[in-house]
Formats: sequence, structure tokens, C-alpha cells
Amino acid sequence: MIKNLLDWFNQNEPEADTHIPTNLAAAALMVEVMAADDDWQQQEEETIKTLLSDSLNIAADQIEQLIKQAKDHHLEANDLYELTKRINDQYSEADKFQLVYHMWQVAFADGDLDRYEDYTIRKISELLYLPHNQFIKAKLQADPNHGEL
Repeated sequence: MIKNLLDWFNQNEPEADTHIPTNLAAAALMVEVMAADDDWQQQEEETIKTLLSDSLNIAADQIEQLIKQAKDHHLEANDLYELTKRINDQYSEADKFQLVYHMWQVAFADGDLDRYEDYTIRKISELLYLPHNQFIKAKLQADPNHGEL
């Protein structure tokens, strides 16, 4: 009887979408940072385009499409788990550090680090199992004001 009950619950659970391309997951996480403060700045979007262009070997029109898909995903997504799971499955710790560094660059792009952007990157970093010292290192490296008094 317990087995039947467990089978019934398992068949009614929605299956996780594991078909998210890794590039889309990374772009969507950067869009999450851009959207965290509910103020989608053009400088932040341009930074995402530049970062994607520099790190991926794809054409500009493909980057535009990737950002559009990432924005659509942001509007439809309920949580960060499926995105971070995909990154965890595919990225090394060095790759995760680079992604978090890119997210900080997006957050700093408009010249104003919002507390919600900070919180979003912190949460994503934790979901990526990136050590805290790497989280801080990425933030300091991305901060254009680091070292200024």
C-alpha cells in the first residue's frame, strides 16, 4: 500500500527540465542579476552582451537571441535551481568563479550596486557551491571602485 502511494506521488511530480542549454543557463543567471533591482538598465544589458560575446564563440544575432531567451526564462521561472543545477553539472569551480565574476560585472555596470543585486549573486553563488572566499574575490575584482579611498 505504501509503495502504491509513493508511486502515485512520483507519477504526479513534474519532471525537472534538464534540457536547458548551459549557455542559456549562464545568460539567464546574468539576467537575474540585471532584473534583481527591478530596474533593467541598458548598461547592464550591454555588459551581458559583451561578456557573452567574449566568452562564447557565437555571432551577435545569436547573442541577441540568447539574451531574449534568458529574459523569457526570467519571466517564466519560479526559482534558480534548474539554472544552477545545469551550471553545477557542467562547470568546473574555475568556470563558476568566472560566471560569478561576470555577474558582479553586470551588477556594477550601471555604477550602482543595489542590495538586491548583491543578494541575488550571493544566493546564486551559494547554489553553485562556490566557496565564500571566491565569492568575495570575484566581487572585489569586478568592483571598479576597489582600492579607492
